[in-house]
Amino acid sequence: PLALKEPIQAVLEEMKPLADEKSVTLSFECPETLPKVLADDGRVKEVVVNLVGNAVKYTPPGGTVKVTHEVRGNKVVTHVKDNGFGISTEAQKRLFEKFYRVHTEKTRDIPGTGLGLFIVKELVGRMGGEVWFESDEEKGSTFSFSLPIA
Repeated sequence: PLALKEPIQAVLEEMKPLADEKSVTLSFECPETLPKVLADDGRVKEVVVNLVGNAVKYTPPGGTVKVTHEVRGNKVVTHVKDNGFGISTEAQKRLFEKFYRVHTEKTRDIPGTGLGLFIVKELVGRMGGEVWFESDEEKGSTFSFSLPIA
């Protein structure tokens, strides 16, 4: 059993210098009564580092990245929402593929291996959850993952 608040706060503190460097605002809203989930602390941190890191990388200066939670049935869902570049419909089809990277005029200078979202999907799946996203070009993206309640 794991309380999500502490590992997520730790990741956001770790990511704050990167966000500050880009003038991106990080925020976190965690309900006081959020149930514990069945998950590994280190793996949850790795998932959140990938999702928040991507959100910061693909959000222009002055943008925001917000982490929130909700309970859906027997799962806790964590959302990482940004108001960044968004992802084209074509690129969305391949986003979780190993080594796949979105190549556009706005993203070509952003470093990465194309492994982050593949790893996120694997880790969340192994902890009994799912990962998905919604994105609109020019409006941003919300990446979400669920974990079973303990």
